[in-house]
Amino acid sequence: MPEKKPDFDLPGPEIIAEPVTPDAAIAFWKQRAKLTDDEARALGEGAKQRAFYVTGLARRDLVQLVSDGIQSALENGETLEAFRERIAAAIQAQGWHERRVELIFRTNMQTAYAAGRWKKIQAVKASRPYLQYVARMLRTRPSHAILHELVYPVDHEFWASNYPPNGFRCHCHAVSLSARQVEKHGLTVQKEMPRPGVWTDPKTGMEYFVHFPGADKGFRNNPGKDWLDGLDLKKYPDLNKKSYEEQRGPASKRPAPVKTYAELEDGIRSRCGHFASNNGILSVDFIKDKGCFMATWCNGRFKISTHTHSMRNGKTFNAAEELKNAWNKLAEGKPLTWEEEYACESLWHEITHNRQKNVLLGRNTAASRYMETVTQWTARRTYHEMLESLGGKAAHQTDIKKNGLGYGYWIRNFDRLLDVLGVDDSVMLPFMQEIITTLPMDKYGKALVDFLSKESGVKKSAVRAALSGTKEWDYEKVLRDATLIQ
Repeated sequence: MPEKKPDFDLPGPEIIAEPVTPDAAIAFWKQRAKLTDDEARALGEGAKQRAFYVTGLARRDLVQLVSDGIQSALENGETLEAFRERIAAAIQAQGWHERRVELIFRTNMQTAYAAGRWKKIQAVKASRPYLQYVARMLRTRPSHAILHELVYPVDHEFWASNYPPNGFRCHCHAVSLSARQVEKHGLTVQKEMPRPGVWTDPKTGMEYFVHFPGADKGFRNNPGKDWLDGLDLKKYPDLNKKSYEEQRGPASKRPAPVKTYAELEDGIRSRCGHFASNNGILSVDFIKDKGCFMATWCNGRFKISTHTHSMRNGKTFNAAEELKNAWNKLAEGKPLTWEEEYACESLWHEITHNRQKNVLLGRNTAASRYMETVTQWTARRTYHEMLESLGGKAAHQTDIKKNGLGYGYWIRNFDRLLDVLGVDDSVMLPFMQEIITTLPMDKYGKALVDFLSKESGVKKSAVRAALSGTKEWDYEKVLRDATLIQ
């Protein structure tokens, strides 16, 4: 082997939290199925290579929490300290020590970046058709050190099982080389897989016989290659198209089942908190409140009523019980009833409030009605995002859009106004989502009038009159008085 190492163009895996957007690493991470330890143990090696799991971690919500922490670190260039704070619930539940947390962080960050680098390597292999294995050579395990400076073609089978990282705390990496670099440095391109042999520590002179040169057990794969090329299904008979979809599909997103409201609160906080962009979800109180299904102070604090409400249609609705039932059905992959799905929509409504720029509005004022109309109308059209993140489907969304319980006739009247003005949902929804995150609540009324007037060509005075009348039961009269219909 040559003594002089060539310059290399790709960063080593120890650079794991760069303040850049690592698109390829993020894309790789998002496609991994999130599995508990028990679920992973039940799979063969093929499916495991497509999954994210942590040994000993049995709760699905904690698996998701740790995975989300890794994804956030990739997206935002976060440090180990930030990751530790994000997964505090998992650390507390599992009793992990500092070294374990660091091991989880560094191993998975390295794997994601390695997959991203492999994508870059494939993109330039026409001009840089070789890779050189580079070990750090500082307290390096002999099975890795014996590979130091070996050069193989990019598409050689060696890289399918030895592309680093090749073990826990592995600092090896691969360097892409052009044919000119290989020739300049007098490197030998290997053709055969490495064989057992003796490696001599250059510092101590100690000799080690290496029976199995290369990656440690559990690391004998190339995550980037599997990601880009797909797994060889003949090599991994446990993984076929159907089982892969099961691992990557809704089953991998399901929440943990709950027995108590306290467990439900934990689940909501860990699985839905990222949607509430103001402060996350800090607390969820279950109380017997006859005045509402759910409520929030727009600061991360929620309350959900355990009271059974009697509805005008003769049915009853208990928001807390329906939501708990929905959560457990989502955990089992079962379809939701209309009431269970509506409880999820109600939670999403309160989560939407926690993305808004809060302003103190008086009760029963026009400003509060406009604010709730914007929130409710938007929530009915977007709550499927939360259900899908939990592995479910919004099967009743079409009916809930029209017949949802909260602020029912306000929304029906507003829909009637949009119909009269000829403004389609596809045009209205992006505008609603924009003002929710950009405007103070007390500015919604003016924004609605301006937007609807512009889209419809109707005078602002007529739109304003019709919008202010959405509280009336006889809305057709309101529209006639505004000269919008005959």
